[in-house]
Amino acid sequence: MRLEHRDVTESVGTILMHNLADPDGRRSVRKGTFLTEEHVALLAEIGHPTVDIAVLEDHDVHEDKAAVALAEAMQTGELFFSRPAGGRVNLRTTADGLLEVDADRLLELNSLPGITLATRRQHTVVGPNQDTDNLGTLKIIPYAVHRRDLDRALALATARPGIVEVRPFPKDRRVALLLVGEPAVYDKLRNSYEPPTRTRLERLGAEMVTVAFAAQDEAEIGQAAAGLIATTDLLIIAGQTSVIHEDDTTLRALRRAGAETTLSGAPVEPGNLLALAYFPDTPVMCAPGCARGLKRNVVDLVLPRLLLGDRLERRDIAALGLGGFLTAAERAGEIT
Repeated sequence: MRLEHRDVTESVGTILMHNLADPDGRRSVRKGTFLTEEHVALLAEIGHPTVDIAVLEDHDVHEDKAAVALAEAMQTGELFFSRPAGGRVNLRTTADGLLEVDADRLLELNSLPGITLATRRQHTVVGPNQDTDNLGTLKIIPYAVHRRDLDRALALATARPGIVEVRPFPKDRRVALLLVGEPAVYDKLRNSYEPPTRTRLERLGAEMVTVAFAAQDEAEIGQAAAGLIATTDLLIIAGQTSVIHEDDTTLRALRRAGAETTLSGAPVEPGNLLALAYFPDTPVMCAPGCARGLKRNVVDLVLPRLLLGDRLERRDIAALGLGGFLTAAERAGEIT
């Protein structure tokens, strides 16, 4: 693409670089317009004898055509895109699920001249029944890109798994809630933890099938957990005391019941006192006190991945530290 300054009478078939206005300041011809003889006559009439234009060459691909080609290359059964406008298409999803972004390929794509793809945050919950179904926006910056750059972008976009994908939430996940505390506060614990937990699960397509109770006793917690994991896909434990150490009562109880791995602590605020444990087929999330509310916290970062079957190790939890200090706006759910 060549940029030139030409006599307006010699600009037919080129692309106008900038908006042009009439003597009253009203825009007459929009930037990015392919100039026709009618445009040229109008511009000459309103006092624009010369214009800045872009001339497409044989190796150039127009912005809209390039944007659509890239969007089509990224399209999956869960992803669709808007009509192009000014070199931009927006990527959206038809499914409730978890956004997965290949950060390395995204970086490589965005390093190509004139091609940009901005996505939502890694592991954002998206979908038509969530806060947003928008995944990202693809924008071609100039009015055209070189064919070789587009071909390289298409190679990155067509590889699978895709640069941007949505993992739909399964609809058959069964979850149990085990509330741990003194018997005198069981009703209080249930009123505090069950409603928000049920709301979170329903939003993610899962079902809370059982609410059980146990005193703060290693044997009792272990026995209750062992019984619940036999018939569910995920166990959530919450209650009077959050886990603060690997040898805390709850984690000792889970190991006693056969848990293979346990870890405590997360670099997320709210939610530092998260703990996880794994039985051979069932994960256990020990939720901190912030799970009593629906404002965004560590539970919202971890729960979707557990429901999808991800096995989160210590390194995965440690990685939550980057961006893990959730702002007031994020906690209010204004940013997802």
